[in-house]
Amino acid sequence: MNFEDPVLTANPELTFKELRNIAPIQKITLGDGFPVWLISKFDDAVTVLRDPRFIKSPNNLRISNDEPLKGKTERASSAYILRRFHMLANDPPEHTRLRNFAQKAFTPKITAGMRVRIQKITDELIDKIQNNKRFDFIDDFAYQLPIMVIAELLGLPTEDREKLRNWSDILIEVQVTEKNKKSIEESADAFINYLKNVFAFRRKKPGNDLITAFLKLQESDGHITEDELYATIFLLIIAGHETTVNLISNGMYALLSHPEQLDLLKNNPELIHSAVEEMLRYNGPVINSTMRLAAEDILINGITIKKGEGVLVIFLSANQDETKFDNSLNFDITRKNNKHLAFGFGIHFCIGAPLGRLECEIAITTILNRLPNLKLDPTMDSPEWRASNIIRGLKRFPVVF
Repeated sequence: MNFEDPVLTANPELTFKELRNIAPIQKITLGDGFPVWLISKFDDAVTVLRDPRFIKSPNNLRISNDEPLKGKTERASSAYILRRFHMLANDPPEHTRLRNFAQKAFTPKITAGMRVRIQKITDELIDKIQNNKRFDFIDDFAYQLPIMVIAELLGLPTEDREKLRNWSDILIEVQVTEKNKKSIEESADAFINYLKNVFAFRRKKPGNDLITAFLKLQESDGHITEDELYATIFLLIIAGHETTVNLISNGMYALLSHPEQLDLLKNNPELIHSAVEEMLRYNGPVINSTMRLAAEDILINGITIKKGEGVLVIFLSANQDETKFDNSLNFDITRKNNKHLAFGFGIHFCIGAPLGRLECEIAITTILNRLPNLKLDPTMDSPEWRASNIIRGLKRFPVVF
């Protein structure tokens, strides 16, 4: 299955439904020959995500297997550091140590304290576009809000947000190929050099931001290395803006594509919480989980996944599983049973989920209040979705009001 196939990205629902019904646990081979199992049903997904025998780090597999895994970047590279030294790429106890460190960025107090600032940024962005009558919802709004929020939290200059966007767009791709290897390495080198300069500045001139707090913690307890700090901040930027951009834009696209649901939310603004949960379930911002590896032969629903083979949970498919959700392909902001997997499950559940929800709630509510006549640009062709193995998002989203 090619997740970058335009036919699949345009209409994944029918493909995933067929997969759930015919081959809910399907084996494929990546371009480098690496065997991977796709998990498309909700219950199987939960089973995999909670099973500690499915591990993240290839190094833990190599303890009892001298054969190197195929398709992995070199340990010395900047790209390897950014991809492998954060919590999402590690198993306990390393994962626990790194998660406890990163979690300091998303305490309930910090998240709640961001509400006023998120509202102010949202209003300022709408102030800039409200006289245009036509704008791109992603470039002019949905992208701007999350990157400004995470940049402020970290203490990064907001004028650097385009650089951060370009780096993350390149570095988020799951598979390193001959075609993208050079751009990935160049972006990783540039990002780490950028952080080195930021770290040097903040060590001389501390601020009231997370990078300063992280550096002080690093110096006081030594529980995180410099490379781990680079990777942790990279993960926070990716998770803090890339997924939220697409949560907000996919959510608004779903509303504008379902006028009856849009009117329902306008007339009942208290439904915003359940509306955001339905946006996450119906067409969430993440297609697949990150790769897990079977640490031993594991039997899942009658299928044996052999030691060393990869596993990807298709979140989009699991969240539309008709055996778990009534009328699963319908967009229903009043849905009651909505325990989706958009933020993952188990020890790798997204620590930024409360902040992502908060940003989406404020963004959607404010847009509907201030631009109540917003609608899809009638001159827009069929929506074009990004070709990505992991991110579900539109390339362009022109709107008018």
